[in-house]
Amino acid sequence: MHQVYISIISHRQEQLVIENFSGFPKQLGDFSVKLSIMDNTGSEALQRFCEEEALFYYHDGIARGFGHNHNKMFQLLNPQKGDIFIICNPDIYLQPDQLHGLLKNFVATDTDIGAPRSYLDKKTGFLDYPDRYFPCLSNFLISIATGKRLHYGPNEEREDPQWLSGSFILFKPEVFKALGGFDEGYFMYCEDIDLCYRAQQKGYSLRLDTEYYIEHNSQMASRKLFSKSILWHMQSAFRFSYKSGRLFCLTVAKG
Repeated sequence: MHQVYISIISHRQEQLVIENFSGFPKQLGDFSVKLSIMDNTGSEALQRFCEEEALFYYHDGIARGFGHNHNKMFQLLNPQKGDIFIICNPDIYLQPDQLHGLLKNFVATDTDIGAPRSYLDKKTGFLDYPDRYFPCLSNFLISIATGKRLHYGPNEEREDPQWLSGSFILFKPEVFKALGGFDEGYFMYCEDIDLCYRAQQKGYSLRLDTEYYIEHNSQMASRKLFSKSILWHMQSAFRFSYKSGRLFCLTVAKG
């Protein structure tokens, strides 16, 4: 029996959480699933939903950034070796059978950090760029100015991308702990790139499971010019580029 903890952070996103996770099963074969909700702003409706669904709910009145929130959730849940810790956005639509298959593969392949195929639109087959390469500062600038993500590649679903999206990502708890979790110096954006970069430096395995999928109804807030989100994104882009020594380069994906 494996204990699976799914960490979801809501920042005034209670309707998404309620719509996407209402009635979600607590048992999938040999996996016991514990949905865990961190309420960043405080919502009576979300608290009531969690009580009705018997979900873990936490709100302490402190508004944290993305990585800081998930690090706090990891501390609260305290998953152990043999468990699985999952970061999940509120805007993820997750089918139980897909999660079950993904969990079985994660255990069978002894993956350290993993993620499934991600669709932005399942009906049209529009994928959320799985073949990611580590970007440089110039990649972020080009992406904001032109919308072209040169570090994302031709979208061929490589099983070994250099980094995995933090919108939905699985960890062995001992790996997440050994990495020190997310760098809390990022408020939002690029925490996933940073963590995967550090994981690769330490030799941990990253795997994209193309057999199973999620649907990601991404809000794309960071693409709106002159918004607070774009400022957070640029601050995070500079932090990652500086930390990784990628200030003065350009990544052009293969393919």
